[in-house]
Amino acid sequence: MVQLKLKDRVKNFPKRHNVSSKVSILQNKMPAPHFKKIHIPKKIHTFDSFKVSNYLYLWIAHALFSIAFWLQQVVIGWTAYQITKSPLLTSIILGLDVLPILIGAPFGGLITDKFNKKRLLSLIYIYQSLLIASFGIVALIGSIETWTIFVFVLLMGLGWAIHDPARFSLMSSVVPKEGLINAIALNSMAFSMMQIFVPALSGLLIILIGIGPMLLTESVFLISAALVTQFVSIPKSNEQKELSLKKALPEIKSGFNFVSTNPIIVGFILTTCAMVLLAMAFTNGLMPVYAADIFKVGPVGLGILLSARGAGSFLSTILLASFGNINKPGIIGFWILVSLSLSMLAMSINNIFLLGLIIIMVISGLTMGYLNISMATVQSLTPNSLRGRVTGIFTMSFGMISAGGLLSGILASLFGVQTATFIAGALLLLFAFIGIMIFKKMRSYNTKTH
Repeated sequence: MVQLKLKDRVKNFPKRHNVSSKVSILQNKMPAPHFKKIHIPKKIHTFDSFKVSNYLYLWIAHALFSIAFWLQQVVIGWTAYQITKSPLLTSIILGLDVLPILIGAPFGGLITDKFNKKRLLSLIYIYQSLLIASFGIVALIGSIETWTIFVFVLLMGLGWAIHDPARFSLMSSVVPKEGLINAIALNSMAFSMMQIFVPALSGLLIILIGIGPMLLTESVFLISAALVTQFVSIPKSNEQKELSLKKALPEIKSGFNFVSTNPIIVGFILTTCAMVLLAMAFTNGLMPVYAADIFKVGPVGLGILLSARGAGSFLSTILLASFGNINKPGIIGFWILVSLSLSMLAMSINNIFLLGLIIIMVISGLTMGYLNISMATVQSLTPNSLRGRVTGIFTMSFGMISAGGLLSGILASLFGVQTATFIAGALLLLFAFIGIMIFKKMRSYNTKTH
């Protein structure tokens, strides 16, 4: 009897659940956790644009141009300061070549829209090459004076009014819209990569061979850039009719009208102007003064400072190119401006050369990152028919380097180079917070939903 009852109890005892059934019960009873998915890119997009042969030719040409540019920056910056002994005049000279952009970029953009972009770009390289060769001969003769530097830099700047609209418009026409950030970042990478090596080498070459042979070498690199540009193939459908002078002003006005009706483009252009005025102009124009008076490292040290700037830009462009696309460029841009202003404040209180190299790397990386994001966003929002004019209007912001060079030179002469940098950093920080509140469309812009 007892045995029977025991069997019944065992029979009626609930069956044990295995491990999988326990897990399923717990999953049914427990609420699902509300974790956001972490997006991990399945593919690194760093060098995607190199798959386009036309873009690759443009990149090589820009790399050759960049070598020439950085040779010139070191030569002109150091020569100007040695001749004038004036931070004000040195800053003005280093910013003078972008003054024509402030005035002539819209006209350059219109010319870009109406003529063969490849031919225009090649002609600009040839023009600048001949000009540099002439100045190199003047240097060999030993006739360089302050006024000759001013004239040379200003004449070089006349080419920028067409060069930048033509280069960016041509680049935007050979890569797909979704690849613009990658293409522009890689384009900047060429510029930054040469900035790492060329300035440091240039500082040494000033001592070894002098500025005349260096300028003649720069001329050769620009001719090479013009030759490589000829390999770019442009479909006939992209070439437009020649420009009518009677319609020039209305055509330029149409570009301004398009920009004014797009608050996102307006926001990016104005914030870029502020960054160029307060960050690029101050760090670029005052580098010879930092090298000579604060760090006391001479022309070789100036070259190393400029190379550190190139290293920061290079790392920034590699990182940006790897992202492929940025969904909220306005928000990202705001934090870049905040970080940039804080870095400038750090530079203003630093007297140690090695620490200065690190700060310059950070400043340059943030500056290049913002420029790339800003330019790519504007390009993506602009139709092909207006791209040259809108690019011209955008590149007018680079003309603020002239105003910034004048401002930085005056402040440095009155209060010292570090106080001038502190004032600029504080003003940029203030503008960043004002800008994020005023430009609401820019702040809320999302590339996925637009």
